[in-house]
Amino acid sequence: MKCYDEIVNAPPEALQQSAKDTPQQQATNATIKNEFPILIADINEPNLMLSLGRLDLLGRDFKAALISAGKRHLIRNIALPNGETFALNVIGQIRSQFDVDEIDTRNNRGGALINTDFIIGGEVVKSMEDWSWRFSYTHKSTHLGDEFLIDNPEFLENRINLSYETIRWDAAKSFNHWDWYAGLGFITRSEPGDLEKFMWQAGWQYVGDHWHNIKPIWAVDLSSWGAYDWNINATMRAGIEIRNFTHTPFQLMFEYQEGQSPYGQFFTDDFSYSGITLLKHW
Repeated sequence: MKCYDEIVNAPPEALQQSAKDTPQQQATNATIKNEFPILIADINEPNLMLSLGRLDLLGRDFKAALISAGKRHLIRNIALPNGETFALNVIGQIRSQFDVDEIDTRNNRGGALINTDFIIGGEVVKSMEDWSWRFSYTHKSTHLGDEFLIDNPEFLENRINLSYETIRWDAAKSFNHWDWYAGLGFITRSEPGDLEKFMWQAGWQYVGDHWHNIKPIWAVDLSSWGAYDWNINATMRAGIEIRNFTHTPFQLMFEYQEGQSPYGQFFTDDFSYSGITLLKHW
């Protein structure tokens, strides 16, 4: 009613000015919801994450901590002369893997930090009546931990300075409590330069109704890349979302991953991970 009163009681010159606004000005004045679903089981989704569990990698099974810090930030809403609107976002993420058994060793000489991945880029997002899409361009670089390299010289001798840029197009459709999505990616530049170019991703997720500020979540993400010899990486997260302790909700879930390692230069190695994950999206 307050908004209605402001419109009815607005001076004529204000209404005339509103009518003269360009689509770009109208986009700035209005609240535009061009959003793509948060992909809960996608490990590349920008968020705050802490996961503790068991990691089977490089021929060893050990206690591991997976840590991620990232954010998706709206730069501006863009309106075209025909009235179409888009959201322009920047995205960034840092994620690291730690060998928990080595954290307490003297001076961290055991190489607790295994690898860190850096991802930065931008995306354009459009919401349609029945579905949404996003077009993104990202840079990813990976860096092995210094102490890990000292204690594992074989990786120093055969080190791959892995980095690449990727363009992606993803589409998603929401139906009741379900989100379904799929996407294709193409690597435009890579180091080493002989990496396979194409990749794909698909998945689904279920977010239930609230019950005492808690709602159930189940999400599955599937992906593959030519560099994986088209083997499929699978991630499953299942748990609950809690809303009453923080300003924005967070998720507490059981997580399971299996496939080709998504960590640094180990992308040719098999891996599996299971643990308890705490997620918070901005």
